[in-house]
Amino acid sequence: MWLKETFKVVAGLLLAVALLWWVFRGIDLDTLWGHLREASLGGLLLCGLLGVGHNLFRVLRWRALLDPVRSGLPFRSMFEAIILGYATSWVVPGRLGELVRPALLAGRENLPVGPCLGSVLADRLLDGMAVLVLFAIGIFVTPLAAESMQHVGLIRAGAVGLVVVISIPLAILLVASTARPKLERLLSGRGGWRRWLGWFVLSLSDGVQALKRPVLLARIALHTMLAWLTITAATWVGVRACGVEISFGGTMMLLPLLALGIALPTPGGAGGYHAAMRVGLTKLFLVGNTLAVGTGLLVHAASVLPVILLGGLVMVMGRSSIQDLRRAVRQIREMGSSSSAAGVAGRPAEKLS
Repeated sequence: MWLKETFKVVAGLLLAVALLWWVFRGIDLDTLWGHLREASLGGLLLCGLLGVGHNLFRVLRWRALLDPVRSGLPFRSMFEAIILGYATSWVVPGRLGELVRPALLAGRENLPVGPCLGSVLADRLLDGMAVLVLFAIGIFVTPLAAESMQHVGLIRAGAVGLVVVISIPLAILLVASTARPKLERLLSGRGGWRRWLGWFVLSLSDGVQALKRPVLLARIALHTMLAWLTITAATWVGVRACGVEISFGGTMMLLPLLALGIALPTPGGAGGYHAAMRVGLTKLFLVGNTLAVGTGLLVHAASVLPVILLGGLVMVMGRSSIQDLRRAVRQIREMGSSSSAAGVAGRPAEKLS
């Protein structure tokens, strides 16, 4: 286990180094420094504020997703779980924050871990759909140079492919949720790993029940779009603060690239986000390489640093600790190592102090 974790950390660091090497290749550092100094500090601060603020809509969406499990979950617990999850992802390679977030909430509110984790899987698909919808709107409203159009098709294909890949596990969970009585009868006659896997999937499927309820689905869709419009606004303000003239619709077109870049398992999205920003600005909007690199550096910092600082503040205030984060990750991992079907993720998580 120690070797596996070490490999993930080293691989994430090496990937970040390789991407940053490509990003800075051919860049004049004096010119880059000039662009950095000319950026609007006020604009970058607003970018960071909007970046943190979009999580308010994420909390509302997550609460709606978990409404069938327990209605009226505390806003503060959910917000802090989201912030600590993102802060963990920015600091630790491997996107562990996606596991920390549901486990922290499950432990603090004594919820089953499985539905919380299933709701996070639903989160990811909803994000992918929102990115694709905004990208399509951006193409429609944003005029591009002829030489930029050849790159639009590739980005569109990548965005659609990403949604398809993410949709597969969610479709499985929705089918399992719908056919739960039949699957429970089928699993009662099974043993070993098949029984465990079946109950594991059923446990996760409790986190997508809300998608089958029209009222909750409408709330979820609304909060998803509001969250991503706020993210778009944060990016737009940040990019313009760096001196890049771009429309709001043009920023929508950057979303698939930036989402892919930030999803790479590097510490804090380092390298991936910067490479995505450089490619998007230079290929779609014909921005100079040096200005594109400077923009990526500043907008990334404005997006990530406030979340890390806020996560540290949450821990200093005593609501969570390093031990809580470690326990949360351990709880998720134990879901995949238990040999007993009775111990699958449907049980409430251990209460976090």
